[in-house]
Amino acid sequence: MSSGFGRRILMNSCTIVRRKSIFSVNIPRFIGAAAKASTSSDEAKLVIPVHVQGMIQAAVLKNADDPLVIENIEPPNSLDSNEVLIDVHYCALNGSDVLLMRESQSRQLILPKILGFEFAGKLSKVGDDAAKKGFKVGDKVVALNKSNYGGLAQQCKAEMSDVWKIPSAIKTLDTVCLLNDYLTALIGLEKKAELEENELVLINVGLGGIGLAAVDIAANVFKAQVIGVTLSEDRTALIRDKGAFASLRYKDKKLVKKIEEFAAERDIKDVFDGVEGEKFKKMLDSFTSIYTEEYRNNLLREDNFAVLVEHLSRKGRLIVAGSAMTKSDNVEDKSSQSPFTITGINLEEYRRKHPESYREAGNDVLQYHEEGLIKPSYSLIAGLYRINDAIKFISDLKSSEKVIIDIKNPNSETTYREKEQ
Repeated sequence: MSSGFGRRILMNSCTIVRRKSIFSVNIPRFIGAAAKASTSSDEAKLVIPVHVQGMIQAAVLKNADDPLVIENIEPPNSLDSNEVLIDVHYCALNGSDVLLMRESQSRQLILPKILGFEFAGKLSKVGDDAAKKGFKVGDKVVALNKSNYGGLAQQCKAEMSDVWKIPSAIKTLDTVCLLNDYLTALIGLEKKAELEENELVLINVGLGGIGLAAVDIAANVFKAQVIGVTLSEDRTALIRDKGAFASLRYKDKKLVKKIEEFAAERDIKDVFDGVEGEKFKKMLDSFTSIYTEEYRNNLLREDNFAVLVEHLSRKGRLIVAGSAMTKSDNVEDKSSQSPFTITGINLEEYRRKHPESYREAGNDVLQYHEEGLIKPSYSLIAGLYRINDAIKFISDLKSSEKVIIDIKNPNSETTYREKEQ
């Protein structure tokens, strides 16, 4: 076991999460050279071209706000010495992909563009420097291509520093549900909060993704006491299934009362009284206000996962983490009237400033999963030719967990995670 990203707590224990049953939605298969799907108005517009020898297929954004289109494109021909070429099997469709389509991110796209930054598959070509680092053709790998995207294609190249080998015991599908969300959560809880065993953690889960990963890591790696806050009642069971001992809706009037009760169990009283109490209430509001209609689209962002530590008294502290109104969310910036500033964790920035720690974090996440401590999960898997239905699923805020695009089997049926009864 590597020393890795930080302290390991109770690593000899294993959390067993019950597998979820799934059901398939039968969708008519594409027939002939250019048949059309009929699953939605967007999908009905998706014409599938005949595959051209020597070319690869990709889902391409031609114009902002338009559905993606499937095109035959030239495969990547040349590699730099520090790059690898990946035959993509699965690509995660993340909230930031959808926001980029709407031009709702600060990043400016040059169109046409192939989106998708989190993908997994096998290496088909390896640059000289990458080979010296141990990468070889045929390796199973997962990549976070956050600078260049391109994962919604049958092949994509990436720098070796953005690529991790997949341990043989891990399924490729699991890794594409895993790395981005869990890496972000681990950096926040380990580096920002310096989380300790049995500490109290309030996690604003939002729609899932990074918030759920934070619950999983806090409860099952660090053995913390986790309270989950979420949008709706149907997501509370999912949060408890990840290991939280309590899960509440954000509008639940019992939220403040419950926090007081949990603190009292640790001999921490009067947590909402006085100046410090008012500060704590504003802190909670900065996290839960993201559910309001005005800011709800921010739930799709991945750089709004924030961590704050509130010292409730000399006897204890509460770590507040999850989706929040960070300082870049709006011009008026609530933090300007508050004695604290909430800044979200940006993986690109962290990679640039702390490259070795970034790599270590990815290695630790993969090892936690290999050891059975954490269990990534998904809401939907869709074939590449059903990409626009998957985008709508995210845009309608229906996704609680990862949405995965099957690149290797582009015409495969759409599969959903069955909801708890």
